[in-house]
Amino acid sequence: MREEKVAIVTSGGGMKCAYAAGALGALTKRLGITEPDIFISASGSVGAMFYYLAKQYDHIEKIWLRYLPSKEVVHRFPPRLELDYIIDDIMRQELPLDEHAFSTTKTRWFVPVTDLDTGRAEFISNNTWFNPYEVMRAAKAIPFLYGGAVRLGSRSFIDGDLNMNMTNLIRKARKEGATKILVITNTIALTSLQKWFLRIYAFFVSPIIRQLALYDLKRTHFDHLPSDVEILVVGPSFPLPAGLFTRNRRAVTESYQMGWDDLLAKRTEIERLFT
Repeated sequence: MREEKVAIVTSGGGMKCAYAAGALGALTKRLGITEPDIFISASGSVGAMFYYLAKQYDHIEKIWLRYLPSKEVVHRFPPRLELDYIIDDIMRQELPLDEHAFSTTKTRWFVPVTDLDTGRAEFISNNTWFNPYEVMRAAKAIPFLYGGAVRLGSRSFIDGDLNMNMTNLIRKARKEGATKILVITNTIALTSLQKWFLRIYAFFVSPIIRQLALYDLKRTHFDHLPSDVEILVVGPSFPLPAGLFTRNRRAVTESYQMGWDDLLAKRTEIERLFT
């Protein structure tokens, strides 16, 4: 029999990740769950995971409700997220990560990124000695919203969401030994508008990114899940007010609150999962 280990998996999705941030807020402040065995987070949720592991729970709420929904972060025309402003001004200066607390966490964490040269997905983890701010920058570097790649060591990386869906992240948690997994997802599938956006975008990028973007259209989020793992999914009870690049403060706040409420609605199952 395998040793029992509990994992948390959170999805990416730009400003929609306010939902996962709210769920993590409820998980810590209402349920007191702060040290899972494994934590895997993608793209826009990576920052919340890092603050969670550093036990800076108030920073999660501040960054999502006070700083991110603004014109300094989200440009509408053309759609763009000011990733460098998020990392260098907000996270480094205004709400710095407690790097000592983060580096000494007992939780094994994993962040998917995409190698720009090969198009292959890789996982950054506790075992890699990269600057945490640059790991967040690479994980959030959505090509059509950031427009560049991030150097980690001698290689260039972009957002891992291009070739990783929730099934891949769940399988990774299982491979690392998880027997129980709490999945926090802000969406089940791409919307029709997002699919059209990806198709148009694919004509203006490098062949590798084009291949990844078109592949992303064909995937389902929950297919062929491991059968020997207990999985509890927390997802939106209603369509999220926030979209990929929403900057409306009310919409982001409502998405955060929905994540908080939806997680607490499954309080009994979650407490049993972590017992």
